[in-house]
Amino acid sequence: MRCAITVAALLLSAASAAAQTGPDWDKLVAAAKTEGSVTFYTGLPGNPSTARIGAAFEKKYGVRMNTLEMRATELRERIRTEGVAGRVLVDVVHTAGTQTRQMANEDGTIAPYGPIPNANRVRSELQQGWEQRDMHIPVFLLNYGVLINTALVPDPPQSFHDLLDPKWKGKILADDFRAPGGGSTFFQVTYAAFGRAFHDKLLTQAIAFTRDQREAERRVARGEYAMYLPFLLNYLPSLKGLPVRGLVFKEGMQYLPYSASTVKNAPHPNAGRLLIDFMLSDEAQAIYAREGLLPAVDGLSDKLPAEIAFLGDTKLLGTSVLERIPFALKTAQEIYK
Repeated sequence: MRCAITVAALLLSAASAAAQTGPDWDKLVAAAKTEGSVTFYTGLPGNPSTARIGAAFEKKYGVRMNTLEMRATELRERIRTEGVAGRVLVDVVHTAGTQTRQMANEDGTIAPYGPIPNANRVRSELQQGWEQRDMHIPVFLLNYGVLINTALVPDPPQSFHDLLDPKWKGKILADDFRAPGGGSTFFQVTYAAFGRAFHDKLLTQAIAFTRDQREAERRVARGEYAMYLPFLLNYLPSLKGLPVRGLVFKEGMQYLPYSASTVKNAPHPNAGRLLIDFMLSDEAQAIYAREGLLPAVDGLSDKLPAEIAFLGDTKLLGTSVLERIPFALKTAQEIYK
């Protein structure tokens, strides 16, 4: 029954998208140009793709993209505060899909984005588990693997289960499994895939926890630890020249979809919809790919940088599920006291 519902939803989405490529969509484009600008809040600060997307969008449509970059937790509070004050400035919000759903369900600040032509291009692997699809749409994936020091790890592990080898005891640095973030997602995905027994054994490896992801990369490069997990693979090009290497295990990679949504009472609703549609175009998806962010649509893996080109053929192991976050945090805190 779930499969039938999913297929029906996809067909409906495709039909709606097709309907929007005609005169009605032309009217929306014209209205967006009249609005003249769109305000974009992103929870991925510092990534060069944001400015490049804005420049490409303005060049194509003549609509300026005003951007505010901040940490994901700050982004949610900023949008909530604007809504309470009745002075909404943002049109499009861009953050992890789990957080978008929290804003929609708990804060009531997210509005359905409506039919857009490119909505039906989202990769088939992302269709399963894409909940509340009327409220947000994946635009790229953050991809997690393992960062190793090539001198300390001449024979790299091939599987998650290889992490349990006693030779790695005291040599693994990890983003904290007990707090929201990449470490928690790693815990949730591996717990679902391999069960509690995997983590009971991983506990004996005396893993060191950190909350400073970028410094963790340098600690591995300096040889303080043999490996760091989970490692955001899109950062790998920035580590070129250091004695490190990014790995993805044979079971697949952990990933985090970054979604785009429109905000309730957005001042530029037409420009907001147009921007989301543009973010799923070949032009924008190629921009994301060149920054090491896995495209959300099929057929663009050849645009990935050479250092992470292998990601185009890597299967997806899993991602964080909003409804399981409380369980994952509680269980991680119980195991890794």
